[in-house]
Amino acid sequence: MSQHPDQLSLNIKLDDSVSLDKFINCESNRNSIDFIRSSISEESISNLFYIWGGVGVGKSYIMQAISREFINLEKKTLHLSLDDARLKSHEVLKNLGSLDVILLEKIDKLPKNKEWETQIFLLINEALSSKTKIYLSSNIVSKDLEIELKDLKSRLSYFTAIEVPEITDEEKIEALSQSSKRKGIFLDEKTIQYIINNTSRSLSDLLKLMNDIDVYSLKKKKKVTSSLIRELIQLRSDNPHK
Repeated sequence: MSQHPDQLSLNIKLDDSVSLDKFINCESNRNSIDFIRSSISEESISNLFYIWGGVGVGKSYIMQAISREFINLEKKTLHLSLDDARLKSHEVLKNLGSLDVILLEKIDKLPKNKEWETQIFLLINEALSSKTKIYLSSNIVSKDLEIELKDLKSRLSYFTAIEVPEITDEEKIEALSQSSKRKGIFLDEKTIQYIINNTSRSLSDLLKLMNDIDVYSLKKKKKVTSSLIRELIQLRSDNPHK
């Protein structure tokens, strides 16, 4: 059965540049990233994966990178986030048995009602019979999800849990260095330390800042320098919602 137009329109729009190979690979998260990479194989040990970790460790980037990998393999893929305000009804999760891969971000934001919980349960059952891969992401372990439907709680125990751990401050410094070099931006140690000390320390925010620096330099038609970075950080501080 083909996808409903609402399902297609709700698909998360992917940045063409996302890739598991570009995710920060360091001692703290190397095993998790290697395991996630192996899950994409048709010979993976499971078709059900639960990716969890604290806020800002990079789960959304990882889910996008997984989605991109499957799309590049020409797999039929649906990628949704359960905190998307456009998700009005559990009906969007019906009739997905023809898909190869389903990714649902922020399962911890699942609406607390029987219809949604039942539909997720049915979706997992459908995937088990059709061999569709399902990836869920969450800020918390599955056993801590506030779910009333016992059958769904039971099904979630079938998932292979993969924790994405917080990396150390030293690894964040290395992450900034890696990210900047890929963009052709070379930051000295003093500038990197300034970024760490004056911005959010979550990995996802730091990597978003590197993208913002790139965009800001193009907008200003200036080379990336320490003073330009300080200017942007000050601007973001003065206008936190922009």
